[in-house]
Amino acid sequence: MTNVDAPHPRPVSLPRRFAWLRSWAGLVRWSVLRHKYLLPAFTAIQALFAVAIVYGLALLIPDVDAETARYLSSGAWTLGIIAVGCVLAPQITGTSKQEGLLDYQRTLPVARSAILLADAIVWNLAALPGIAVGMLAAAFRFGLDIHVDAVTVAVVLGVQFATVSIGYAVAFWLPLTATSLVTQVIMIGGLLFSPITFPAERLPEWASTLHQFLPFAPIGDLVREAAFRTGDAQLTNLLVIAAWTVLAYTTAYLALRKRN
Repeated sequence: MTNVDAPHPRPVSLPRRFAWLRSWAGLVRWSVLRHKYLLPAFTAIQALFAVAIVYGLALLIPDVDAETARYLSSGAWTLGIIAVGCVLAPQITGTSKQEGLLDYQRTLPVARSAILLADAIVWNLAALPGIAVGMLAAAFRFGLDIHVDAVTVAVVLGVQFATVSIGYAVAFWLPLTATSLVTQVIMIGGLLFSPITFPAERLPEWASTLHQFLPFAPIGDLVREAAFRTGDAQLTNLLVIAAWTVLAYTTAYLALRKRN
């Protein structure tokens, strides 16, 4: 005979930090599976993009000295990072939002920060092979001595997270058509008008000053300093990127918490 008054065992609950990690790991696996066909193709395209910039832009300059080679090389990697975070990620996120995936993710019993960081880590890892190919291309083309160590990897991952945060802020708050327009403006502006593949001194003074407060030129400066250790690093670049990252991540986080 069953004793109805016997105490029932309580369900085992994980501490909050372990529950967050478990939900984050599940979202990472979900994101990888969702993009399993896109990520390899994107990695190949990004690698070709980096090689095209290193070899193609060098053809426009008759005499490539060491400084120009460093700008072209680090600029190729930086533009690849921008392409991942501020072009591809927001466009795919905008499409997913239009298809109702964002609304579905809001219903999941997971932290909003876990949703953001799950996709961010996937895009970060997807960008690394293309950057590595770009570094190899620069080393073969210009014979540069590139530092590839923990500092370089940390800088690349950090600035990649900054651009992904900016891309999410754009995608979460704008409709898909506006997102596509903004991302193209960012890419064209980064490729043609931002001092990423050339020194800022070539711009008018007002434009050079403006780019000091926008995120892309400081990202290029940090990547170049991490790879070549020229001694030109400035604390201002780090502060500008940190401010943009916090602002963009907070904006994206508030969008996920917003109720329709």
